[in-house]
Amino acid sequence: MNANQNQPIPYAVFENEVQLPILDITHPLFNASIDEQAYHLSCLKSARSIESLKKMPGFIRNIFVKMSNVDNSYLSGMRTLLYKLGPDLSRGIKLGFRDKWAVKQTSFMGLRIRLRDLCRRQSGILLPQLKQFPERNLCFFNIAGGAATDSINTLILIQESDPELLKGRKIEINILDIDNYGPNFAKRCIDVLKQPGERFHGLDITLNIIHYDWSGPEALRKMSLERSGWIQLCSSEGGLFEYGSDSDIIENLNHFFAGSPADARVTGSLIFDRAHVNPGYLGFTEFIGVQIRYLGLEGLQRILTQTSWVLEESHEIDTIYILFSLKKA
Repeated sequence: MNANQNQPIPYAVFENEVQLPILDITHPLFNASIDEQAYHLSCLKSARSIESLKKMPGFIRNIFVKMSNVDNSYLSGMRTLLYKLGPDLSRGIKLGFRDKWAVKQTSFMGLRIRLRDLCRRQSGILLPQLKQFPERNLCFFNIAGGAATDSINTLILIQESDPELLKGRKIEINILDIDNYGPNFAKRCIDVLKQPGERFHGLDITLNIIHYDWSGPEALRKMSLERSGWIQLCSSEGGLFEYGSDSDIIENLNHFFAGSPADARVTGSLIFDRAHVNPGYLGFTEFIGVQIRYLGLEGLQRILTQTSWVLEESHEIDTIYILFSLKKA
């Protein structure tokens, strides 16, 4: 381990006084947990692997499904956070056998690549706005945001690029989620990062937790209207666009459109459609029972015809994830 990898890791307290690392995508141990060539090869091999799994005896298949840690047909926010940390940053955490096994799997590296690339895109959107409008406050709306790792790390990237841009303005991270575990941990992360000697010391950052069911998006419109003069970014990584119905996505986009300023943006991740998604990923998610949507870029474009948003940019990750940003037409 080189000197950079000994860079201190701040921790925040989760439930039952358990301390977890605060995920920082600029930390050398996070970067060391990503090997894009290995991930690409894993994706190529996964189709053959899933065929082998299907031939396993039933009792072994059941054990494998349990090891995959699916909660109610989706990966919970805190379990997703664990896989995003990767094997090195999570090394000091006391884990059960299933999580120890899962966090080392190359297949979950895609979550780390997805997070890193989305944060880069979000900071790329916000940096010009922050430079152009030093008087405006900054607001994130994070739908199904869990521990809000994308919002927090977008701020980290902005700070590393130009720390003056975040000073002297109010910054809000609003987590809209039906679950409290991830958002509560995110709040503790912000509290730690605002302490003397930490990244966000001296910054006016507030994290709000809003109990939110995306089938009732009126709260999103109300909050957006209340911050009409702010720079606004609405995101959903691994959430609305990977699990929500067409009508849910349309309603959330339309409510945010109605309340937000002209330069507001929407960012998120979705999965390739069934015809083009990595067959191993398709087989694996169906095998373990994840009820994910294979929306694809054409599916998103179809949905956008029923809104006033247009696709600004998209970015593919190994025929599994598509990251995108939307702007107002």
